[in-house]
Amino acid sequence: MLRVLPALRRVVPSGARGLSSTRVTPRVYSYGDGYLGTLGQDNFDAVVAPTPIAPFDNVEIASLSCGWAHTGLLDVDGNAYVFGRSHHFRNVIRSINMQRMVPYFMKFVNTVGGERTVEAFRPTLVDLPAKTTAISCGAALSLYLTETGDLYSNGGNSYGQCGIGNENTSVWEPTKLKLPPVATMAAGFQHALAVTTNGQVYGWGKGERGQLGFGTVNVSAPQHIVALREKNVVEVGAGFNHSVALTDAGEVFVWGKLLGADKYGRKTGEDQITPRLVQTAAPVTHIKTSFFHTFMVTEDGQLWCMGRSQASQHAEVAQRKYPETHIAPHAIDNSFLRGRRIVHLGGGVHSTSLVTDDGKAFEWDWEQGFRAINATKDLHVLAFERGYGTNFVLAK
Repeated sequence: MLRVLPALRRVVPSGARGLSSTRVTPRVYSYGDGYLGTLGQDNFDAVVAPTPIAPFDNVEIASLSCGWAHTGLLDVDGNAYVFGRSHHFRNVIRSINMQRMVPYFMKFVNTVGGERTVEAFRPTLVDLPAKTTAISCGAALSLYLTETGDLYSNGGNSYGQCGIGNENTSVWEPTKLKLPPVATMAAGFQHALAVTTNGQVYGWGKGERGQLGFGTVNVSAPQHIVALREKNVVEVGAGFNHSVALTDAGEVFVWGKLLGADKYGRKTGEDQITPRLVQTAAPVTHIKTSFFHTFMVTEDGQLWCMGRSQASQHAEVAQRKYPETHIAPHAIDNSFLRGRRIVHLGGGVHSTSLVTDDGKAFEWDWEQGFRAINATKDLHVLAFERGYGTNFVLAK
């Protein structure tokens, strides 16, 4: 059950109860396009600069995850919250296109009918039977992992991406999936992955481009990816129509759209329908998947990226660049770090964000490379995530 919260209770950091403390509780900020009602600001207005989401002013948030037009937050006490349009990604795309063409008309439509189309217009507590330890948001899919190892889902289900065993228009209440105890998970565009506590990977949802790792079928319930059964997987990522897995040995496997390679590692232009081992210069310690690419960090601190580049934004046809899929990792210039340590990698649609230990936030994409996120320059950033035209910051 989802309950709208007009005001959330105050959370006192553990260890500070009954004592005076100068500890600053991190705050959640949002900014960007507001016409979808997805910023948690209780309106449809665009927000230019990072603005605190008022209901969370006194709640200590531990992590956040962005879908296309909805966001999930997890506090230090294991409570999960969502807000935005969490079930209908096609409505999101239509609204974005309409906003670009006739913004004033869209503002009128939102004002008149917005409350009927935003599933969680205001921050909403997710009612689960145990504390939540992780949350992952996809295009129109939310996954909740509890401390008991149970995985719950809700959202759009046209391809069975909720994993409940059938295909329906929407799954409104968080529903438990039939899986062994789960350690981690990832929600993609219309598919999802889960890793069990013994390192086995399961996939479900849309599989037409091989993104499930066992062919090109759609499945509505979790299915074991047997190609990885001899591996101990510790982390997974799910994008638009590709998937990634990281093992405890630092190996990376990829599968999905246009990721096929021959025995020499050369691009074939075909979909990769089973997991393929990626050759890396050093063992990988962390991966972060955006919708169209995956970032990797190797044990020597080098950054790498593989996946699809976005089309150029130049209007002139002669200068227009079309998407290209990079099936092997490309080294990313990380000289900007200047000795700083990476503490957070955040996802997005075409970009990846990065936060360093001095509270600075950066973003990267194929076209522009790394650059500072100027909107957060006055904040000490702990985490940064992007949705479809929306931005969320955890900072102090």
